[in-house]
Amino acid sequence: MIAAAGLIASRFLHYAALTILFGVAAFPVYNNHGRTPSLSEAAAFFPWARRVQIGAALVALVSGVFWLDFVAANMSGELSSLIDPKILSLVVTTTEFGQVWGPRLGLIAFIVILLAPKQQPETLRLAVLAAAAIALTSIADTGHAGADSGPRASLHISADAAHLLAAGIWIGALLVLARMTTIALRSGGMEDLRSLDHALSRFSAIGPVVVGVLTLSGILNPGFLASLKTEYGQVLLGKLGLFGAMLLLAAANRFRLGPRLAAAMMTGTATAEPARALWLSIIAESLLALLVLIAVAWLGTLAPPPPA
Repeated sequence: MIAAAGLIASRFLHYAALTILFGVAAFPVYNNHGRTPSLSEAAAFFPWARRVQIGAALVALVSGVFWLDFVAANMSGELSSLIDPKILSLVVTTTEFGQVWGPRLGLIAFIVILLAPKQQPETLRLAVLAAAAIALTSIADTGHAGADSGPRASLHISADAAHLLAAGIWIGALLVLARMTTIALRSGGMEDLRSLDHALSRFSAIGPVVVGVLTLSGILNPGFLASLKTEYGQVLLGKLGLFGAMLLLAAANRFRLGPRLAAAMMTGTATAEPARALWLSIIAESLLALLVLIAVAWLGTLAPPPPA
């Protein structure tokens, strides 16, 4: 019981850390499209982003080690395997999971090294983005899709990888938007509000693509049609319900709260109330995203449904 709970917790932390790491790194790529950020924006964003990414990479590294430990404990049935070097060595050298996990942890450690310099030129930021994308998508090799040896194995792994990247873009954007909204609320300055409005419009532009990738790749998941009589099917249904709630909040942000804030800026009326409503919606959406990641971590510990 303890080993199973530890496995879910370590998986959740690992998922959350890597989605944040990738999503925050990806944010400037689409946010700056067609617009040159001011020096003040760059000075405010990139040092913060670096700190967040370092923290996320370290959490991913530590949680990755614990994930491996709890896999060993679950395989052996003994909690003592958490610190048994013989069992851990056996898992690393003789299982497909262990053979993938060693290079993954090395890659995450390399990301920490890339983030070490305080000055992060664009080439270095793009290197972090590429490495984070590889670390995130490689999770697909360790899940149910990675265990699939059927004729559609490559399709399932590709779908899982696309699902992870799309989730990372969404969750990373939520974190950045929550921070930008907080700054705008505190300062009330038009420059901060304009930056927030631009970021919202840029994320809204790619939002349909992100949702489309998440939906299509989710349908392609081999467990999508799992029976609701199984624990897997029930957890999956809960995840889909949370995803639906996130879509409703995202739609409200795009079609109601965002335009309401933009209208207040254009007319010169009070912006505090629409900005606060937007902040609350983004926070609620972020909390739902964390619950989705918990469901994903839980699903990964359950027996996969039989192939169709």
